[in-house]
Amino acid sequence: MTDRQILETVLTEVRGLGSRMDGFESQMDKFESQMDRMEERQKRFEEETRNNFADIRLHLENITDRNISILAENHLNLINKMDVSATWMNRIMINEVKLNALTDQVARLQAKSS
Repeated sequence: MTDRQILETVLTEVRGLGSRMDGFESQMDKFESQMDRMEERQKRFEEETRNNFADIRLHLENITDRNISILAENHLNLINKMDVSATWMNRIMINEVKLNALTDQVARLQAKSS
């Protein structure tokens, strides 16, 4: 094999490597493009997640806190009404005891006078 043939063979191999490198660069460009799209999707997802958490926090502050306040106020009203009812029930029971005692005394007095 002559020097010229060797050089032509080497040149052919180098050109082949060049075209393979071009193909590799093209694949790398596609990969980088996919990575960029994935990063962009991840950023959108993170933003949406932050917005969702903000919405949930606002809901908790505006709706749930308000509902808890309403329940607490109604609970207090109910307790007050129950206290009034209990007070009246206590008075009724005390009056029943007094009435029973008076009925017993009247019965004894009638028994003595007869």
